[in-house]
Amino acid sequence: MSTPHDLPDTTDKAAMRAWLAARRSESSEKPVPRTMPELRSAQLRRIARELQPGAGQETRDRPDRPILRFALAGESVSANRVESAVLGEWLRALQTTVQAVANAMDDVRPTQDAGPVPRDIQRATRLLSGPVFASSYGMVLEGAPDTAQAELPGTGSDVLLDRAVNKIFDVADRASSAAGAEDAVLDAALPLGRRAIKHLSELSEVLATSNTDVTLSWETRATARRTSFSSESADRCRRALRAAQVDDEDTRLEGTLVGGSTTRGFIEIAVEGSGVLVIRTSKEDVTALLARYAQRRVTADVHVLTARSPGGREHRSYALRDLSPREGADTP
Repeated sequence: MSTPHDLPDTTDKAAMRAWLAARRSESSEKPVPRTMPELRSAQLRRIARELQPGAGQETRDRPDRPILRFALAGESVSANRVESAVLGEWLRALQTTVQAVANAMDDVRPTQDAGPVPRDIQRATRLLSGPVFASSYGMVLEGAPDTAQAELPGTGSDVLLDRAVNKIFDVADRASSAAGAEDAVLDAALPLGRRAIKHLSELSEVLATSNTDVTLSWETRATARRTSFSSESADRCRRALRAAQVDDEDTRLEGTLVGGSTTRGFIEIAVEGSGVLVIRTSKEDVTALLARYAQRRVTADVHVLTARSPGGREHRSYALRDLSPREGADTP
């Protein structure tokens, strides 16, 4: 009896018809693919199982370096081979997107959307090619060695590369959501700024224009995660990011500091007429700001990034530049 690992090359139509015909006459406790869409779903599930961290092993130590595995499937893949142009564009877009997102999430310096990504961030987020594995087309990428992957000062307990890859996975997951995907994508991508939005759009375009799906798994000493990004989801992501009108400005807010989170790196300011605004800042600064200004009237200098969707919805992101007690406010 055939097994999921006997699935033929989807581009070989004669082999596909013969395989499907044979499956129709088989009996099995598990449902078997009987149509092309069912077969495609079965193939993607098999790829996902192969990418599952630790699959086929009862026990497995966490890797010394971060490991990113990906498997490509679709029109650009045939007989475990992928078109070199698609692979090259995917690898380039993946690396530049990781760097751009890491730059946006770096707590050491204000994010700049112009000019090159700082060299220390480029070094810390390098991905090195590893072995190819059996799949439609699968490859392993490794993080930089420990000496170059050392945590950057000011980034807290998280490794910058890990945070960047997980954020990209967040965007992919939201693009795959059943309802409200475009607004969800903007909510996740907007705080990262223009540069990261541009590269996330380019990464999505590689899959959308080549009708290629990708399944990715990410494994570090601390985390393990998997996501899938179909060509349809990538197209939704690309359209949402490209159609959004993005504006930014520096402004001053006055209100009351009412809360914050050291885990997620933000403070909350209640502003009359606007409600409670979530304002990003360095995780290391949150505790001191709360200790000094909690429940006090403050003046906040912030950078505001606004994206307007084609449907008219606005998504706003605030980043703190400076915080001071409001003039004339009573001291505690």
